[in-house]
Amino acid sequence: MNAIIIGGGKGCYAILKLLREKPIKELNLQVLGVVDINPEAEGLKYAKELGLKTFSNYKEALNSLDVEVVIELTGNNEFVKKLKQELSPEIKLIEHSIAHIFWDLMYAHEELDKKIEDLQRLEKVIENDNVFLKSIFDSFQDLTVVMDLEQRITRANKAFCEFVGLPEEKVIGQKCYHLLEIAEINCDKKGLEEIINYIKETKKPHTMVHYSAQPKESYWEVTRSPIFDVQGEVKFILSNWHRITELVYLKREVETLEQKLKSFINNAQDWISMKNLNGEYILVNPVIAKAFGKQPEDFIGKKPEDVLPMKIAQTVKAHDSEVLRTGKAILYDETITLNGEEHYFRMLRFPLTDSQGKIIGTCTIGRDATNEIQLMEKLVQSEKLVALGKLAAGVAHEINNPLTGILSYAESISEELDKDNPLQEDIAIIIRETLRCRDIVRNLLDFAKQSTPKFEIVNPNSIIKQSLDLISRLPQFKDIEIEVLLDEKVPQIKADAKQIQQVILNFLINAADAMKYKGKITISTEYYRQQKKCIISVEDTGPGIPENLMDKIFEPFFSTKSTSGLGLAVSWGIIERHHGTIEVDTAPSGGAIFRILLPAYFEIVDKLE
Repeated sequence: MNAIIIGGGKGCYAILKLLREKPIKELNLQVLGVVDINPEAEGLKYAKELGLKTFSNYKEALNSLDVEVVIELTGNNEFVKKLKQELSPEIKLIEHSIAHIFWDLMYAHEELDKKIEDLQRLEKVIENDNVFLKSIFDSFQDLTVVMDLEQRITRANKAFCEFVGLPEEKVIGQKCYHLLEIAEINCDKKGLEEIINYIKETKKPHTMVHYSAQPKESYWEVTRSPIFDVQGEVKFILSNWHRITELVYLKREVETLEQKLKSFINNAQDWISMKNLNGEYILVNPVIAKAFGKQPEDFIGKKPEDVLPMKIAQTVKAHDSEVLRTGKAILYDETITLNGEEHYFRMLRFPLTDSQGKIIGTCTIGRDATNEIQLMEKLVQSEKLVALGKLAAGVAHEINNPLTGILSYAESISEELDKDNPLQEDIAIIIRETLRCRDIVRNLLDFAKQSTPKFEIVNPNSIIKQSLDLISRLPQFKDIEIEVLLDEKVPQIKADAKQIQQVILNFLINAADAMKYKGKITISTEYYRQQKKCIISVEDTGPGIPENLMDKIFEPFFSTKSTSGLGLAVSWGIIERHHGTIEVDTAPSGGAIFRILLPAYFEIVDKLE
């Protein structure tokens, strides 16, 4: 039917667009022209683009076109009444209230087209997603299948199909345990039923490890996870077999290495510790913890200042900071006081790094070098004694002859002079000083001889008693109290009794001199079972030995008195030849205490001669 539209606004535009793009066959409507008094009306302009007739007067349109239908879109009711009166009965009128159907249809078509496009797009997305998911599914190196609750496989990835040696179309629909019955990763039917029931009830994944014994030892981690429907019920089961044989071997190897490292660290006598970049301990071996009366776990997660004495903690932090700043290993000599005694440590501190070489902390390996240093000092002392002994022997022989001449002439002169001669006093001084020089020379010769001891089995108590008999009549001991504390069960020693007696007498005389011949001397013996040593101690109540002189008193010619300074050096050499040691310390009374440590005879294995 031929139609014209009166009213070229938006409604006109919508109808023209609908009829052009989505023709309605049931209406069989063909618009011949559009009428509107506004030449700029949207529908009017669109009609011109479509090549339709346009009019500003509807009567002109009715007269010039073969019109069967008039579509009125002005929305003017008065105009509609007028139009009804003027139209011939053959021409049908569609009022604007009915014309809304056209654009409703247009919108419905547009909505339908949009839904169709969306559906097509969705189907494409689903298709792409299926391809994508299938690609991902097949890319898994692990064996993976989806099965329903009846244990039938609905999907299987490429790895699983290759493992069982069947294409996917032959795998689908089969039951998992049938396909894997010859493999070490198989679950029996009953076991699989229990697992599926567990997943249905808990709605949680289930993981277990299958393994086969040697010689074909292998390990598989099997995980079965629920797949839910829209109601949240378990619909399918995703089963995954992950081979972990190599991982188990690697873990076993790492654990073995860790155990070896732990055993090494825990049994090492060196100090070993590690700290992170925050300065917190991450490892401390037992020898460190024991030194400070703690357990290794007491250090973990704590900083040095939290577990160590402040002075030591400050040293540790300063040295760690230097290592982190330089990024190099540094060897430090550190002094640490343990149980009231100073210990000398050689501490190697170096950066800890990760696999990329990045510094992640510090490590310290320390060795107590106290005994080494003391042995070195003794070696230096021994070498010094040997050198000085040789020198002393030469000097003594050169001096002894002139001294003998001086003494002879001085005594001759004294005999020839009258007793009341004023020169007798000067001659007496010459004789006295010459005799003193001769004593010095004799000490030098004794020091130089380093004679080999004549060993015999003797009791230390007997040597002490003989020594006390010798000093009992000496005037310098007249006002000195001597306390004797002898252990009657002290073992015998293998020694040169005369040389040991010389050492004891030297200590007793030095003690008397230190006390200015007034005070108390305590001489004692005891057996130190742990070291298998017999100990002879001489303790006085004198002023003691200053701390700064402790290391010098055994040096030849060192003396705080007007003596040769050879007595203690000779004593040191004697005890050293007896495979013993001399210790000196401050006594509780404030005086000095000298200890002679000699091997007990019944503990000796090697001959001392």
